[in-house]
Amino acid sequence: MRTDDLIADLAARPWPATRPAVRLAFAMIGGWMIAVAGLVVVRGSPLAAVVDTGVTPFAMKLGYSLALAMIAAAATLAAGRPGQKPWRRALLIALPVAVIAASAMLELDSTPRDDWAGMLFGASFLGCVAAISIASLPVFGALIWAFRELAPTRPAAAGFFAGLSAGSAGAVAYALYCDETTASFLLGSYTAGILVPATVGAVLGQRLLRW
Repeated sequence: MRTDDLIADLAARPWPATRPAVRLAFAMIGGWMIAVAGLVVVRGSPLAAVVDTGVTPFAMKLGYSLALAMIAAAATLAAGRPGQKPWRRALLIALPVAVIAASAMLELDSTPRDDWAGMLFGASFLGCVAAISIASLPVFGALIWAFRELAPTRPAAAGFFAGLSAGSAGAVAYALYCDETTASFLLGSYTAGILVPATVGAVLGQRLLRW
């Protein structure tokens, strides 16, 4: 059977109504809980930083990360099913990014240029990127396990979206501890932290998700 015929046959078969999606959700939630547990061990009780930053910056960081995680998860599920187009779902990522980018532009526009570096990098840029990347590891491992129920035809793309989902989940975990307050920092550091596991996932996906 030719590859095109195999893909068409797989796409035409009835898929389980919920099992792959539930398995993927279980993997993300389970991996996220492990990531949070690790942060608790290293950094103590979550949400302590909210006392200093206030509720609004926390809600902004959490909302941005959750939005990216949900969109990335939908794209990841599509990437594991022959015949579906995950990139179309991934385009929705532009919405939360645009909202935070607009907020960042307003911040920078009202701030003297000499202070832009502080707004963009805060006091923990590299630490934030590293923390999100490390927190994504258990989620990424769980998602690779979840892909056993799926049939990705483009392993690199599937790995990218798995890494994007893992990075977003790692950002949700780190948001419970982050003491930065600006949208500019959020746009730069969180986005960079999420893209690191996405890039690594694209590379590893070619081997781990090949079938």
